[in-house]
Amino acid sequence: MSVNMAVVESPEETASLVARNRIVCFVNDELSAAALRKGLDGSNLVIRRGTIRHATRMLETDTDLYALVADISGMDDPFTELERLASVCPPDVKVALIGDNREITFYRELMEIGLTEYLPTPITRDIVLDQLRPKLLGDATLAQSDRDRGGHVVSICGAQGGAGATSVAINLALQLAETTKAKVALLDLHLQGGETAVMLGVRPGPGLRIALENPMRADTLFLERAAIEVNERVCLISGDEDLDAKLDITEAGVRHVLGLLRQRFNYVVVDVPVPFPASIYPVIQMSRHVLVLLEAEVTGLRNAHALRNAVTNIAGKDRVFTLLNRAGRAGGLPRATIVKALGAEPDMIIPDLGKGMTQAVNLGVPALKHVSGLRRHLAPIVREITGVGANQKARWKRWLGL
Repeated sequence: MSVNMAVVESPEETASLVARNRIVCFVNDELSAAALRKGLDGSNLVIRRGTIRHATRMLETDTDLYALVADISGMDDPFTELERLASVCPPDVKVALIGDNREITFYRELMEIGLTEYLPTPITRDIVLDQLRPKLLGDATLAQSDRDRGGHVVSICGAQGGAGATSVAINLALQLAETTKAKVALLDLHLQGGETAVMLGVRPGPGLRIALENPMRADTLFLERAAIEVNERVCLISGDEDLDAKLDITEAGVRHVLGLLRQRFNYVVVDVPVPFPASIYPVIQMSRHVLVLLEAEVTGLRNAHALRNAVTNIAGKDRVFTLLNRAGRAGGLPRATIVKALGAEPDMIIPDLGKGMTQAVNLGVPALKHVSGLRRHLAPIVREITGVGANQKARWKRWLGL
């Protein structure tokens, strides 16, 4: 007779196993740290401030890790530092580097000596997800999922009324197009009382409602009937239904419309109604970035926490970002209170830019044209979404054959 016996690990063995599964990162800037934190979420991750030299010193006394990510930015002779690292690094540890050298010959030299991956800075969550995570964790599902086929979907969700979600959606769409030279769709799913068309000084038709209620009636001609050209690269798709109209928006309709838009546009920026109707769930599921936008008010903090949980429950936590709008506005909660309530610093911040934002709304023109500083504060958000500094992400994807 055979007896199956379970092996019970001691606390010391368990601790050792956890240590060996660590991914330790040494980086010198908070943007890289944030990108690694989100892109490698779910792993046993340790992020420290430092460079490859700090990593080498750590490995002299601590080699219980699975992978190492180290920063070589600003180093005149990174290969000498790599030799020092190799002298103390166990051969089974995966090593990836980030740095400021963008030459293809440099990348090839690193790959020839057995490096797992090299990413040029600035890095974003998406770059880590697409290029580093599969190499370290063998988890290519995120890069191959449906949300990566077709246009890149970005959802904006306001945690409170009047927080500026629609204004951010409009100006973000315009700056995405301006920065990437790509085609951008701005989809407003507030079919009753939506403000996007008003802010842009245009009047939508009934095409969006028809498509969302009955996807069988929506084809490629839907875009020609429903889309309003904002400029040569940006189109608005929105509705203006009576407040007493009984809408029957279907999940199939939402999925079909979003699919049509993703076939024709590189980016789809969606102004999402809150709370999320069940029919809207496909938007969240297909989004690569969900920006939960709040102001420094008690209701905003409370609702932002609930919204983040809702996004996580619908689609996972790797794509939700907190955007603090109108930061520093008179009468708002202090920064320390916001950080304590959120449990972390906001991922993105747009400061209070004054009355020009309101004036732009009243004039029916994009605030980008009239508000000094808005473009500068949107730039980090655009960079996070696109990975574009000087088209670095696209260039490296071509080099890597991805």
